[in-house]
Amino acid sequence: MIVDAHMHLWDRVHGRLGTEKASPLRNGIILIGKKKVQGMPTWFLDCRNTAEMVISAFDESGVDMGIVTQEYLDGNQNEYLLQVKKKYTDRFFVHALLEFTALSNLKKEFDKVVAQGFKGIKCPAMFFHALKPKIHLDDPEIMEIWEEMEARGMVLSIDMAVGASQVPEMRRVLKRFPDLKVAIGHFGMVTKGDWMSQIRLAEFPNVHIECGGIIWLFREEGPPFRKAQMKIKHAANVVGAHKLMWGSDYPRTMVDFTYRQSLTLALNGCEFFSLKEKAGFLGENAARLYNLPRPFKKRPPRIRITEM
Repeated sequence: MIVDAHMHLWDRVHGRLGTEKASPLRNGIILIGKKKVQGMPTWFLDCRNTAEMVISAFDESGVDMGIVTQEYLDGNQNEYLLQVKKKYTDRFFVHALLEFTALSNLKKEFDKVVAQGFKGIKCPAMFFHALKPKIHLDDPEIMEIWEEMEARGMVLSIDMAVGASQVPEMRRVLKRFPDLKVAIGHFGMVTKGDWMSQIRLAEFPNVHIECGGIIWLFREEGPPFRKAQMKIKHAANVVGAHKLMWGSDYPRTMVDFTYRQSLTLALNGCEFFSLKEKAGFLGENAARLYNLPRPFKKRPPRIRITEM
């Protein structure tokens, strides 16, 4: 079973990066403030990133399921993801996005997404310390959400600030709620700051680490991403291979590399893993964390015309 543990879907970009508004233009270009950037591949002509498009990429590469995360850059996609969840139950696990910057309304918003059927919550925490006033992962209003999630068996997907700045807060959360299921994103921002402080959070029993975006962090190196593989090996030696999950960060990383190149890092690389560890990294660890349904059939990658 192959599971992409960190990817995105959106119907229309309508978000923000910090205080700058983000909006779609054309051909994968988005406007952030007054700056035009290639936010997704050029063939995303209308800048929509639909479930049908990524399923096509899944089927081409032999991927069974995707874990859909969110962030404020894209704008809240909860309504669209509910449609995806209903239509493609066997291909996606979707996280709801909450507006953590509005603490007074947080519990009401959480209750709404629970009633809608979401089993996971995304917390884009990387900008919390830059806010005024600052938001902390162990603020009382947020701790109430973590408590509810633990009781309901929900999964928290969280992207933390670079380095160790939020690690003490997260440790207090995990000590208070040891049964809270957590997936820490972007492999602890492995090329920036004290990344291992985030990786070591996986020493808690219900915490996992996903490597969504690792090929972006090592974009200057390029395939086969040998340095990235060595970082994965180091993390596995510290917290165990059973705590690590492959992820692509589709479609943003596809502005530099293909989807299959992202998968090749895990599928054909990482030779330091045993066969069991490799299977876990590719999908079994994510399947266990998210309680995913087993695929009905094998999905081998398609033969490419260049292979004929």
